[in-house]
Amino acid sequence: MNDQHVTSLVYRVKCADWVDYSKAKPLFSDESAFRLEVKDKQARFELKEHYATEDEARKAVEDYVLAWNVNACCTLGPDYFRLEFEKAVFAPGPQPVRLRAELRANGISERRSYPKPPSDISVTSVVKSMHQRYIRHHSGREGLESMVYFCLSMLEDPPSQPNSQERRYPKKRKAAAENYQIDIDVLAEIGRLSSTKGGPSGARKGEGVSHDLTNEESRFLKEAVKKMIRRAAEKAHSPDTDLPKISLSDLPPI
Repeated sequence: MNDQHVTSLVYRVKCADWVDYSKAKPLFSDESAFRLEVKDKQARFELKEHYATEDEARKAVEDYVLAWNVNACCTLGPDYFRLEFEKAVFAPGPQPVRLRAELRANGISERRSYPKPPSDISVTSVVKSMHQRYIRHHSGREGLESMVYFCLSMLEDPPSQPNSQERRYPKKRKAAAENYQIDIDVLAEIGRLSSTKGGPSGARKGEGVSHDLTNEESRFLKEAVKKMIRRAAEKAHSPDTDLPKISLSDLPPI
């Protein structure tokens, strides 16, 4: 009788070349569906249930991995930590090859620990879409202005609530500010910069063609959108929880 099944899933820790985890302490977690160990730039999920196929096993951890990736992106930045599937280990089967941490040149960011999996966020379709667009921008496949405006629109016009006459700006922006506990001035500034600036290559509207974003404004938008994504994930996890309001003082000055 063939009782082959998946005993563990192995994910690789991906990061920029200048991020160094060679001195990071191992991270352990015992969850209801698996035991997790992260070390040597490798995350190993030891499964507690029986899964006959790789696809079945990956579905058991995919929400956990996605939330982890989103949280690390929003709190540290997209260059610091991302889990990427490497392989499934079957019983019986070979043990996974341990990845060696690379030595880095000058200018490294030495990490003494791996980012912990979050327990206070949930990744909905809205959060996933916002995160995907942010990663597209970070990889150079989308402009900053269009990415930011898309994320803002996901808070103001979520797919589950089609736009209507009653939800036109400024009502929808005020509603988004109240729902996500983000100061209305923050959303207004995000909307202004992403709509009226960008220069010839990035402007969403004609008025922005002659106005490039300054370095300070670009930094503001990049930090603001990460906070928006994480706040959307926090509210998805606990819709009725009061959270600290995100204000302009929480963001880089412009």
